Amino acid sequence: MNSTWSLEDLYRSIARQWRTVLTVVLVVVGIAVVANFVWPERYAATAVMTVEPVAVQSSGSDGVNMDTERVVATSTEVLALAAEKLPDASVGELRDSAEVFVPRGADVLEFKFTSRDPQAAADSANAIATAYGNQRVATAQRVLDEAIESLTTRVIELTGRIAALEEDDPVRASLELQVDTLQEQQANLTPSTFYSGSLVSPAVAPADSTRPALTVFIAAGLFLGMFLGVFVALTRARFAASAADQPVVPAPRHADPQDNRAAAAAATHKHADRPPQQDRLPKVERPGPESRSARGVRRP
Repeated sequence: MNSTWSLEDLYRSIARQWRTVLTVVLVVVGIAVVANFVWPERYAATAVMTVEPVAVQSSGSDGVNMDTERVVATSTEVLALAAEKLPDASVGELRDSAEVFVPRGADVLEFKFTSRDPQAAADSANAIATAYGNQRVATAQRVLDEAIESLTTRVIELTGRIAALEEDDPVRASLELQVDTLQEQQANLTPSTFYSGSLVSPAVAPADSTRPALTVFIAAGLFLGMFLGVFVALTRARFAASAADQPVVPAPRHADPQDNRAAAAAATHKHADRPPQQDRLPKVERPGPESRSARGVRRP
C-alpha cells in the first residue's frame, strides 16, 4: 500500500469530503458566536505615576531602580494600604487583577487594573498608585526616624562620658568634637521632607471593555473551523483508503448441527431405497414346460 499522498491526492480527498469540512466550519463558527455573547465584560483602567528618588541624606542613594520599584508596587504592603481605601476589596483580589509596567527609558510606573465594573477599575488603579507613593514616603520616613534616634542615642552616650571627665582631660575635647558632628548631622536630617512622585495621569472609568469584537470571534472560528475540517476530512479519507486496500477474507463457515443431522437423514433414506443385495443378482431362468418335454424325447 502506498503511504504517501501527492498534493493532487490531498486536494481530491478534501474535495470529496467538502460536506464534512463545511459542517465542521459551521459548528466551530457557531461556538465562536455563542462564546462572544457569554464572554464576560472586562474593563481596564490605567494610572500613570512618576517615580522620584526618595532617600535619607546619610544613605547617599540618589538613583532609582525601576525594576525594584515595579516589584514594590505590587507588594503586600502596598496592596494592603490600597485595600483599606477600597470597599469590599482584598489583597488577593487586587494582586490577581493589577499589573504594573515600566515604559522603556522613563522613570514612570503604569498601574493597570482590570475589573467587571469600569468605575471600580479606575478607583482601584488610582488607589494602588497612591498607596505606592505613600508607602515610599513612609519607608523613607521610618529610615529617617531610625537614623535620628541612633544619632540622639549616640549624643546622649558621649555627653555622659564628657560629664565624667575632668576639664583638662585631653579626651574631653575629642568627645566634644564628636558630639558637635553628630548634632550637625541630626540637624540636617530633622527638617527633611520626601517627595516620591506625582500621579500625572489618574485613571478614569473606561467606556469600552476589553472583550474582543464579534468579528474577531467569527474570524477565529473560521480559521479554526477550516483547520479542523480539513484535518477531519483527511483522516476520514485516509481510513477509507486503508479499508479499501485490505483483502477480503471470507469468514470460516462453522458446521451447523442441524445441517449434519439433515445430511445423515438424507444418506439413510438413500440407502433404504436401494434393493437388497440378493435382489440385484442376475436371475437364472428356469426351464419351461416345452424345454422339459423336449429333454424327455429321445432322438432316434
